[in-house]
Amino acid sequence: MVVTVLGASGRTGRQVVRLLVRQGHSVRAGVRNGRRGDAVAGLGATPVIADLTATQDELVDAFAGSDVVINTAGAADPDPAAVALIDRDGAITGIRAAERAAVRRFVQLSAQFADAPDQGDRLVRSILYAKQISDSVLRRSSLMWTVVRAATLTDEPATGRVSIASHLDAGRVPRLDVAAVIAACLTEPRTENRGFDIHTGPLPVAAALAALD
Repeated sequence: MVVTVLGASGRTGRQVVRLLVRQGHSVRAGVRNGRRGDAVAGLGATPVIADLTATQDELVDAFAGSDVVINTAGAADPDPAAVALIDRDGAITGIRAAERAAVRRFVQLSAQFADAPDQGDRLVRSILYAKQISDSVLRRSSLMWTVVRAATLTDEPATGRVSIASHLDAGRVPRLDVAAVIAACLTEPRTENRGFDIHTGPLPVAAALAALD
């Protein structure tokens, strides 16, 4: 299938792109501008300009022909204004553009406790509130949706084993394992139109997703 990955130059986005290409998908690596193209060079994907701060019309053009859009983008600056620009308003612009572009499915990388920000770490609460809003817009959209609420992300080696459920206690998870879960969502019907938490756990990715009730 044709998959456009937003935030493809980021640490998690690059892993998602690499894995999807390896699985045989036709992948478009969405970057904010041409200067970020170098970050996705050599991954086997086609770089496209897909800036979440741009207009809906520009994103509609970037998404045209895509079966799936995966949003791994997040503000690089924790300043609340930057977070609102990317994690809230930018994600919403992407969702609306995907609807207009007749994209079938939208997978959003969110954060654990985005469904209950008051329970999350005070230091990242502005991010959780921003993601809560965009996650809610996605759920109410016309798209087939999936919200992957990842625990604290690390750059440790993949374990290949995770815990996945509607709600989990706080935890940590390697970006590589999150990328594996996101990729697996595309072929696992149990992930359609639902959100879930993920952190390191005892089950292989496929088994953990298959166990979703």
